[in-house]
Amino acid sequence: MLSKLKRANWILCGLVGLCSFLPAAGHSVQAQSADQAVIRLIPADGRVVIEVRGDQRARWSFLDSYAGVIGLGSRVRDFTAEDAKGAPVSVRTIAPGQFESAAPASSFKYEQIIAAPGRPSDAALVSWLNAERGVLMLADLLPISKQSTRVTVEVEAPPGWTIYSNDQKPNSNSLEVTDVNRAILIVGRELRSSSRNTSGTALTFTTDRRWSFPDAEALDLATRILSAHRETIGPVPCGRASVLLLPFPVPTSADKWSAQTRGCTVLLLMGALPTRVGALSQLGNSLSHELLHLWFPNGVTLQGDYDWFYEGFTVYQGARMAVRLDLLTFNDFLNAMAQANDGITRAPDLNRWSLIEASQRRWTGGQSAVYSKAMLVAFLYDLNLRFQSKGKRSLDAVYKRLGSEYTGAQKQNAEGNAAVLGAMRAEFDGQNFAQRFIGEPYAIDLQKEIAPFGLQVEKFGPHSRIVVGDHLSKRQRDLLRDLGYNDRTR
Repeated sequence: MLSKLKRANWILCGLVGLCSFLPAAGHSVQAQSADQAVIRLIPADGRVVIEVRGDQRARWSFLDSYAGVIGLGSRVRDFTAEDAKGAPVSVRTIAPGQFESAAPASSFKYEQIIAAPGRPSDAALVSWLNAERGVLMLADLLPISKQSTRVTVEVEAPPGWTIYSNDQKPNSNSLEVTDVNRAILIVGRELRSSSRNTSGTALTFTTDRRWSFPDAEALDLATRILSAHRETIGPVPCGRASVLLLPFPVPTSADKWSAQTRGCTVLLLMGALPTRVGALSQLGNSLSHELLHLWFPNGVTLQGDYDWFYEGFTVYQGARMAVRLDLLTFNDFLNAMAQANDGITRAPDLNRWSLIEASQRRWTGGQSAVYSKAMLVAFLYDLNLRFQSKGKRSLDAVYKRLGSEYTGAQKQNAEGNAAVLGAMRAEFDGQNFAQRFIGEPYAIDLQKEIAPFGLQVEKFGPHSRIVVGDHLSKRQRDLLRDLGYNDRTR
């Protein structure tokens, strides 16, 4: 059994530090129509040369921003095109990452400089390449199109380099990609993989450095977390899934991590803690959150902008899973809720909007505060539902209901906000909770909200913590024990 985390900010590093709790690409990125693409890696320059053959076109547009990372279009240079007979076609640059040709072209070639981003957390969001390894995301490497999402990709890597992707053909550098917006490839000198079948899913763990823990223990941990989520939500919506673990490409603190899940692939960048126990705890905390994204938003047929749920609520749900699997202490769990509340108080404008509206403004208004508030709302909803049902139901029931109703290719698409609010109301809607806390502007008085459950807020200047009260009723004690409280070791 892993020893528990000693700092609650490992839960909240995405809210106050470097972690990136983000959806799969594809919600605001259109699909690519290229039929065949060859990507040649030039690691020494942090550069890729890309040649594409596909449908004829006369305009090309590359992704310029994603999840707060801007200026991606300016990485594209030396764009040329040819017609079906191989004759050059004149191309002019309209704007960074925007090109137009004088006549339709059926093939084109360009370079991208994809050096590692200066901000460490951004390295989990966009493509980058250095002399040791790299991350390739087709959504920002190929031009945008409204046509087919299928593409065959061939990667030409330097001698000794290998590639890995969830879409990869066995024993080759070729991929048949069915959705470029969800495709992540990693490349490097010493990639190694190990796999295991669990919960109906072939789970692969891939990395290229020596960590403080052996690969087998990392795969054991990922398997245990995935199985626990499956028991809560239902079948994993991926026949194959991958966890890709790399170090940050730029210096940062050893206790930081940043991640993104696209489709059935989790990309995790992590600092190198020196001890096996600490590093495994850090890995477990990050995967408790990220593996949930295989379902939400990637595996469900919910549409629209409902980040408050699949990010903020999922931070809370992942933290609860970490407590359940003995990766996090109950006290640190409560401290994380208190830190989320502190984050809200530093963003008073957040209360001008409903949680749904604030989620839509997250890239301009600060996603950290939005996710902090959503995490706290999830905590309050879970407490109320457990208390009202006398421990028979919890937030798990909402995840299970949504997984059952909206997982599977045969399921109808639905608007995410309406579906989640409907599932929440179906389980608990005392005092119109969902509308009051999510559908309308609402300022949370944490002390008032948690007092009925035997919890108290203690203030220390700008900081606070949540503690268990001295005199608990039996019902309060049962509720808190169900959340992980152990009064015998208080």
